[in-house]
Amino acid sequence: MSKVGKNNRSPGRGKRILSYLNTRIKVLLHNTIMLINLFFVILLLLSYLSTRISPQDLWILPFFGLVYPLLLIINIIFIVYWALKRKLVLLYSLIAILLGYNHLSNTFQFRLSQKQPKDPDNTFTFLSYNVRLFNLWKWIDDPSVKNNIYEFLLSEDADILCLQEYLFNTEDPYNNSRNFRRLHARHSHIEYSSSNGKDFNFGLATFSRYPIVNTGKIEFANSSNLSIYTDIAINNDTIRIFNNHLQSVQFTQENLNFLDSLGKHDNRRNIEGIKKVGSQLRHAFIRRSRQVETIVRHIEQSPHPVIITGDFNDTPVSYTYRRLTHQDLDDAFVRSGTGIGSTYITPIPFLRIDYILHSRELESFYFDSPRIILSDHYPLKCEFSFKRADVQDRRSHR
Repeated sequence: MSKVGKNNRSPGRGKRILSYLNTRIKVLLHNTIMLINLFFVILLLLSYLSTRISPQDLWILPFFGLVYPLLLIINIIFIVYWALKRKLVLLYSLIAILLGYNHLSNTFQFRLSQKQPKDPDNTFTFLSYNVRLFNLWKWIDDPSVKNNIYEFLLSEDADILCLQEYLFNTEDPYNNSRNFRRLHARHSHIEYSSSNGKDFNFGLATFSRYPIVNTGKIEFANSSNLSIYTDIAINNDTIRIFNNHLQSVQFTQENLNFLDSLGKHDNRRNIEGIKKVGSQLRHAFIRRSRQVETIVRHIEQSPHPVIITGDFNDTPVSYTYRRLTHQDLDDAFVRSGTGIGSTYITPIPFLRIDYILHSRELESFYFDSPRIILSDHYPLKCEFSFKRADVQDRRSHR
């Protein structure tokens, strides 16, 4: 009788053990996922911190800002996961995202309608484009790219046009083309950071339908990058345009080859490659932080409303971006753009490194970034008008 009783109790005991183990596994899995969630929440918060501390003081932080879009997506995935589980743990990621709402709006903009200028006849159009040396090294296998870029620029017919990575070759037969002559017939301010006076003149160019009344060049120590400023008289007002190409990462061919084949090497080669790429990025972060301080000093000394444009080589979640926008500048994409603000053509999603920023005496409309592939950047364009109250106030103080 006792043996039969024991055998009858054994299945129930086994079920209790399995139930206990299942419960422990679920608890362990829950805690593990929650810890991973907290880890990515901390990384997201560190990306916010990267905008406030100069890379010169703590160089590791800009790496978190660089991957902000990825960290944002991961935290959104955690919110969805915990929502499906009906767990309040979702508040960790939700609160972290809300704390950085301004960074979210600097990366994505959604508006149902566009604001219209009050006086459409008193607006001017603006376009900025990194033309990547007009495809000098044949990155795009199409000999017509240079002419296509010129045709695009002329078809847009912007009143003010800023080009980065502008290249001029004195012996290029294209200089005699109709498109070249049409663009260069405008008022222009062209400066080179690298030049041999003949076949390689590399720098920045600002073209204007309006008269140019003053120009300046801002050089950076130990860098082939450059900024220029151009004062342009528009009717009874003058604006100062800062055309910028801030420190490039300057990846070597070895770096690019490694990135193309990332994960295909053994661990030792992967670690060495990551260190080299990280070192290049670190030097660029630090140099840009120095360059932006120089530009800020020039902005503060400007006697006119300013437009700051060009290739900053930094995302909106960066020290560079925050340092500039905190000079009482608005971001044209944030004020009048819509959609995803990406400007750099790369497998990394949502990478925005080109900007049009402007003084608050100006108002932007119809910001757009046409999805044309003639460079590794997309062009930026918008319309501007003066806020008439601000103009009248400035005139009264002259």
